[in-house]
Amino acid sequence: MTVRISTGLRNAVLGEYGVSAMMNLGVIEVYSGTQPFTPDEPPSGTLLAVVTDNGDFFIPGGDDGALRLKEVTTGSLEKSGTWRLKGVNVGVAGWWRWMWNAEDSRASSQYFPRMDGAVGESLVLQFPEITETTDIEVESFTLNIGE
Repeated sequence: MTVRISTGLRNAVLGEYGVSAMMNLGVIEVYSGTQPFTPDEPPSGTLLAVVTDNGDFFIPGGDDGALRLKEVTTGSLEKSGTWRLKGVNVGVAGWWRWMWNAEDSRASSQYFPRMDGAVGESLVLQFPEITETTDIEVESFTLNIGE
């Protein structure tokens, strides 16, 4: 039998009790290669870019550069504001990691709230090739939880 969740639970998981509550005001790092098996593992590949609000420098624990989400439909969140990706190395974007608004050691951990995904799914860029001078707006970022 398939497990199904209600609209109310989907909204709570994404909204004020779940993803939005934990991940709002965080930051996204974009890496080359293949994402780790779970977000509990350290990042794999090369750090290529950082996504922040307006391209501002992100400071854990503050609002500067912090990314925000907004609910757009039942069971769906998307980016709020102008998200900009700024390159720090050369390579092809393969995957992304969203970390919360606190210090994250990036080491193996089951404590730190993190979310990983493939570039092109949820995090959509104009092109995946990144250099140290890349400075582009993120086309879209959407999170969905199905029925």
